[in-house]
Amino acid sequence: MAEKILVVDDDQYIRLILQKRFTSKGYTVLVAEDGERGLEVAKADPPDLIISDWMMPKMDGLEFCRLAKQDEKLRFTYFIILTARDTQDDKIEGIETGADDFVTKPFNDRELLTRVRAGLRINALQKEIAQLQHQKAVTELALTLGHEINNPLGIMMLVLQVLQKKKDGDTFGDVRKELNTVVQNGNRIAEIVKKLSNLEDPHLKPYLKDSDTKMVDLSGKS
Repeated sequence: MAEKILVVDDDQYIRLILQKRFTSKGYTVLVAEDGERGLEVAKADPPDLIISDWMMPKMDGLEFCRLAKQDEKLRFTYFIILTARDTQDDKIEGIETGADDFVTKPFNDRELLTRVRAGLRINALQKEIAQLQHQKAVTELALTLGHEINNPLGIMMLVLQVLQKKKDGDTFGDVRKELNTVVQNGNRIAEIVKKLSNLEDPHLKPYLKDSDTKMVDLSGKS
């Protein structure tokens, strides 16, 4: 699937030039005439990279950038500001707003394309890191469930197997004792599930001693 670039500029000529240029390089290009419309387009169809003019009506590029970076789906989208303003203070203001790069107008076509390619590589790397973190989190949760639930579940199954072998002549007291063990371990599992459901700031601990593999710590210790 082609990488997607959103071009936002109130100058129709610049929008058309950039759209033609990036389309010829195999990118999918979306366009918008100001920051307000750009934010709508970006939220509806999140791009891999945004190129936005700084000075625009309705909503300028910095405000657009600030709001885009607050959106969960757009916060890692690489954001390039096109601007005729080239002072150190301007760049600091842009960086503090969340912009990733600046290209000064009038821009060099080759330089802009190079920066776009670099930005897209960074965006792809961020997505890969996020995917690896997600896979790691799933693995840690699976290990936690297996480790914490396996023990009480194993005891329950063992007790139930013992109960299956009880003879008709066994006393109710003997059966009740075994059933109490089943209930206790059932409560342990319920408590584990409750802790997992209420996790807000999970801490990790080694799955095995001296192991790099981690699992969620449900002991309640920080």
